[in-house]
Amino acid sequence: MDETLSVLLIMAGSALVVVIIVDAIGGFFRIGASAGILTRPFEELVSRVVLWWVRRSGNRNQLNLLGAYCVATRTVVSVTMLWLGWSLLYVSSEEAVVISSSEEIAGTLERFYFAGYVVSTLGLGDIKPGNDTWRMVTTFASLSGFMFLTFVVSFMVTIASQISQRRSVAMAIISAGDSPYDVLDRYRNGDTVDISPLVSMIALPVIKSAEASTNLPLLHRFHTSDTVASYAVAIARLNETLTILEHGCKSDPGPQIALVRHGIDMIVDSLPGEWRDDAVAAPPALRPLRASGLICASDEAFADAMTQERVRYRRDRLKNMVASLGFSWDRDVYRNAGDRVLP
Repeated sequence: MDETLSVLLIMAGSALVVVIIVDAIGGFFRIGASAGILTRPFEELVSRVVLWWVRRSGNRNQLNLLGAYCVATRTVVSVTMLWLGWSLLYVSSEEAVVISSSEEIAGTLERFYFAGYVVSTLGLGDIKPGNDTWRMVTTFASLSGFMFLTFVVSFMVTIASQISQRRSVAMAIISAGDSPYDVLDRYRNGDTVDISPLVSMIALPVIKSAEASTNLPLLHRFHTSDTVASYAVAIARLNETLTILEHGCKSDPGPQIALVRHGIDMIVDSLPGEWRDDAVAAPPALRPLRASGLICASDEAFADAMTQERVRYRRDRLKNMVASLGFSWDRDVYRNAGDRVLP
C-alpha cells in the first residue's frame, strides 16, 4: 500500500475514533457547546419524524417510545462510526490483520469484519492481528467498545431514575388542580392566594429535575402519552399558575416560589432547539378569579406584565413544547378553560 495513503488512513481512523468517543459522551451529557455535534442531527431527525407523526395522526402512543428511539439512534450511529474508525486503521497496513489458519493477509472486507467483532467485544476468531503492534491496537479497540457499551448501559440506568423523578413531579403538580385556575382556587385564603404548601412540596424536586434536564439533554426526548403523568403538561401548568399568581393576584409569594421559577427557567432554556417556532401563548384572563372573589390586578397592569420579554419567552417556549408533543394548550394545560384563557 502507498505510504501516503497508509498515513492518511491512520490519521483519519484515529481522528474518527477519538472524535466519536468524545462526541458520544458529550451528546448524552451536555459537555461543551459542540456536544453531540456528529450524532445530534440523527437524533433530531428521528425526533422530528416521530413528533410529526404524533401530531398528524393525533395518536400520542409513540411518545412513550420517542426516548428509546433517540437513544438507539445515537448508540447505533456512535458504534457504527467507532467501527468505521477502527476499520480504517486496520486497512492502513497489510500486516495489521491475517487469517488465523493460514497466516495469509486478510482482505478489506475481512478487516472490516475483524474490526466489528473486536469493537463489539466478541473476542478473536478466524482472523487475528498480524503482529505485536497490531495486537496492542486490537486491545485498545476492544477496550473502547467495552467502555462505550458499559457507558450506554450506565447512562440508561441514570435516565430511568430521572424519568421516575419527573413522573413524580408531574403527578404532584397535575393532582393540585385541573387548570391554573383550579390550583389557585384550591389554595385561596379569603381574597388572597397562598400556594406555599404546594411550592414547599415541589420546589426541590422541580430544581432537581431541571438540573437533570440541563445536564442530560436526552431527557427531553422521554415523554408519556398520558396527560396526567406528562412532565411537559405539568411544567406548563405550573408556569401558568405562577404567572397568574405573580402578576395577577394578591398573594404571599414566599421565598420558595423564586426557587421554582428558577427551575422552570432552567427547563425552558434547555429545551431542544427544533421546538422553537412561531406559536404564541395567549395571555390568561383574570375574570374567573375576580368572579370567585379574589383580589386581582387591573387588566392593563396584567396585560403589561404579559408583554415582558422573559414572561413572553417562557410562555411561548412552553406552549411550543406542549404543541410539539401533540398536547393542547387549552385542552391539557387549561383543561378546556375555553374563553376563560383569553382576556
